[in-house]
Amino acid sequence: MTSMSDFTDINQVRAEIDRVDKALLSLIAERLELSKAVRRAKSGVRVWRPSREDSHVRALAAATSDTPRPLVSRIWAELMSASLAMQGPMGLHVALENDSMASLALVRDRFGASIPTYTYPTASSAMAATYADPEGVAILPSPGGMHSWWTALGPGGAMADMHILAGLPRTGELEWPVAVAVATADIQPSGNDDTLIMCRADLRAINASAELRAEAGEFFLYSLTGYLDSVPRDVLRLDPSAKIIGALPRPIG
Repeated sequence: MTSMSDFTDINQVRAEIDRVDKALLSLIAERLELSKAVRRAKSGVRVWRPSREDSHVRALAAATSDTPRPLVSRIWAELMSASLAMQGPMGLHVALENDSMASLALVRDRFGASIPTYTYPTASSAMAATYADPEGVAILPSPGGMHSWWTALGPGGAMADMHILAGLPRTGELEWPVAVAVATADIQPSGNDDTLIMCRADLRAINASAELRAEAGEFFLYSLTGYLDSVPRDVLRLDPSAKIIGALPRPIG
């Protein structure tokens, strides 16, 4: 790497910037070509793999101390957005129950600008559109407060095969995301996750990491530290109908 102290003339610096920009464009073109090969190799697998995305961006952010992590996330959001748009007909279905401009800015930072985005006035309408879209992803206000849409993901719910798979924003120090991404894709670990369990019992008495995130009627939503591929036995003893409805990669902070 060339040291900036080697340059004393502004024209030299600008020439080096031009050289780097051209190299970046060449690498981006190469990456997009590889994305076409990825789609052929996926052979029917879902286009969007949030656990892979988050683990990859986390690793990239950890590999550099000179580039701010939010910038790393935004750059790769655009690269992955372009790649996903080439791989299949993925759509983002955004509920605008909170401030619409803030919601769309969150979506842009997390998913880039290449994936078609559709907006809806309520979480239920965004979920219905996502459910009818084989590659759809719903962007919904995080569970909690008046937002009870998550009960539809529970046992016997109208959309029990949908899962909470990512939080927005991807970077920062928030303990609980502003919005979440929901889809019918499988729950997979990203390497640094919290598991979301919906049940009718108080889990805080049996699990020190259990955090109550939302409640609606008889149902409670807890986050448990770490990735779990099945409901723990002690939880099932309290509530045999308890269900894992998602896993949230922790923010890159």
